[in-house]
Amino acid sequence: MTTLQSAMAKALENKAVSNTCIDEDEFLSLDDLIPVQRDAAVRSLKRVLAEVEELFTEKKWEDIVALFHPVEDKQPELIQQGLDAELRAKSAFALGQLNRFDDAIKELTQCIKSDPNNFLYHSSLGYTAYNSLFAANNREIFLRGKNRRDRIDMAHKHLKKAQELRPEGIANFYREGMLFRKLERKTEKALPLFERAVFNWDSLDEKKKQAQHRERKNFVKSIYQLASVSLEIGLHEKSLKGIKRCLLEDEKSNYMSPVFKYFALGKVHFHLNNFSEARDALLFAIQRRTREKIDFVHELLAKTYLAQGNAQLALETINRVPLKARRPYYRWTEADVLCALKKFDQAKGVLLKTQERDNRSRHKALIRLARISYATGDFSDVAKYSAEADAFFQEKWGNRFYQGLFWQALGAYRSGDRETAVAAAMELKAHNPRYPKLDILLSKLDASKGALE
Repeated sequence: MTTLQSAMAKALENKAVSNTCIDEDEFLSLDDLIPVQRDAAVRSLKRVLAEVEELFTEKKWEDIVALFHPVEDKQPELIQQGLDAELRAKSAFALGQLNRFDDAIKELTQCIKSDPNNFLYHSSLGYTAYNSLFAANNREIFLRGKNRRDRIDMAHKHLKKAQELRPEGIANFYREGMLFRKLERKTEKALPLFERAVFNWDSLDEKKKQAQHRERKNFVKSIYQLASVSLEIGLHEKSLKGIKRCLLEDEKSNYMSPVFKYFALGKVHFHLNNFSEARDALLFAIQRRTREKIDFVHELLAKTYLAQGNAQLALETINRVPLKARRPYYRWTEADVLCALKKFDQAKGVLLKTQERDNRSRHKALIRLARISYATGDFSDVAKYSAEADAFFQEKWGNRFYQGLFWQALGAYRSGDRETAVAAAMELKAHNPRYPKLDILLSKLDASKGALE
């Protein structure tokens, strides 16, 4: 090969190299050499996001979805330039507002694929999964079985990731606490999350609190939930302190309904046996009612009057809620009030009607029927109602109902059916040997054996 031929070959080789696409290089892409298309896409993105923000302000979720979803059809140039994630996230929020949670989740999943450590995308996906679960609870969408469990796992996964990415935040700790408490009934796991949300807000200086003012609502709700959880686990004084702080922090903002806040205050006082304070808080809650259903306030107020020895005023309180609006728990208290007034037949009538339509907690009405029957000397009914209560509880929850076993044993004993009484009492002893007054009943059964012999 001549020198000239060698030079020509080298030139061709260099040309071949120069024509190689460098799309995969992390420092320079082919699009960077031809910026016109990308610049046009950037301008389009800015215009689109400005339009979306205006629609967000007006809460025109249907318009946002109609104009910009799916991005592949409405704004393909953004996808070509890798600029679609922010618009997808905005569209996902609008889809969630319309209860189109599956579509929203698909969009946010794409966002996370493009930017795996983006706090906003993980927070949004966790929030969307969380919202879908509450929508299912409210029967706005259908979500059951494995699909519901998968959705709970998804919410936990992305809320936790958001917490890792922004550990000083408030909302994602509050939301996961609500996920545990309201949807999974795992109070012990919810408690530290509410505590962390409150701690994080308290750790901010005033300047940061101003900058993160949108988080204040979740801070206040976390205080409320923390007080509620504290009451549930028996920390009454801590609960009282918490609800008082909630009232103080929410005095001007009113993020939460005064009905719920003062009901909570009344409930704490009730459990502390501060019945006058409980009454006053509950009466104030009723006064502050707007459109909320407040049957639960009347029910607790009736219990408070009962505790104060004023059964007549308790009955008047019960009667403030229309008959057709009285849920099972309300009717249980109604029956208690009637018993306090010695109106046993009326109380039994209330409970018999209630248990017929209650597919969740029928055992509670039945055990009240058993007790009333015992008080009126109808011992065969005691055994019958308590046996039904135990059978229902076993079928519904898969466990024995201790109260049902005890009253079945006692009713059978008083009726002279020692064999049934012993069987029920021994079954209770096997499950709960320390059940109150079981030892007394067992001693009487032993004595009756001796008498028969």
